[in-house]
Amino acid sequence: MNKILQKVSKAYQFVAIVFLLTLFISVFIQIIMRNFFNSGSIQLEELARFSMISLVFITIPILTLESKHIVVDFLISHFSKRIQRWISVITQLLVTFFGLYILNAIASIMQRNWNVRTPGLNMPNILFYLPIIFGILAMTVFSLAGAWNTLTNKEDKA
Repeated sequence: MNKILQKVSKAYQFVAIVFLLTLFISVFIQIIMRNFFNSGSIQLEELARFSMISLVFITIPILTLESKHIVVDFLISHFSKRIQRWISVITQLLVTFFGLYILNAIASIMQRNWNVRTPGLNMPNILFYLPIIFGILAMTVFSLAGAWNTLTNKEDKA
């Protein structure tokens, strides 16, 4: 299962790179347009915003799987390895439940606003939320897998 999760993570990394390049190019074009042509673009502004939001949410599961997110372990590092392991499991399960809560909230929002379009790109709201949904969904699955791996002492092999 860890190999499947790593392949999913690699796919997410590729998508994140695409969003990063889109963000870079759209901001670069905006700078050129504003400084040399005294003109802005609502579409490029929205594309940059969409790319940035998507980039953030697509990279969350990558960091979750690789345990490279910010960890404040000042207090936890003083506990025994057994207690640290249980704190890790509890934390990962809390992240899983948080992900489920956010997915439920997005589903609730989408029930009322799925046909609303964005002002600049005229993009359907559901398309705008897809990277967020996929990012939170993968974070939830990766956190649950991390809790399982920690419980079964497989976290080093993940």
